[in-house]
Amino acid sequence: MATINFIPDNAIHQIEDGSQLIEICDEIGVSLSFGCTEGTCGVCEITVLEGIKNLSKVTDEEKEYLLPEDLEEGMRLGCQVKVRKGDVSITWKKSKKT
Repeated sequence: MATINFIPDNAIHQIEDGSQLIEICDEIGVSLSFGCTEGTCGVCEITVLEGIKNLSKVTDEEKEYLLPEDLEEGMRLGCQVKVRKGDVSITWKKSKKT
């Protein structure tokens, strides 16, 4: 079992190893937004604060969308990420609701 900490929502959940982040978010209802779900729009940009080595490898879609320095700082696209194992903490920009 893996553990993921959604910092903006102050929520920690245990999940199955190998779970896709987008599916986890749908199931538990956190505030991370998704757009195209294909890695081309960037709506689901996240920053991994802890446990980046516990995630799937960076996809070609992420390499195309994110700058190399963004990847080095722990940015990923939530729609492309799988939590392989262990503990992971992520954050994102909260959208302004009007």
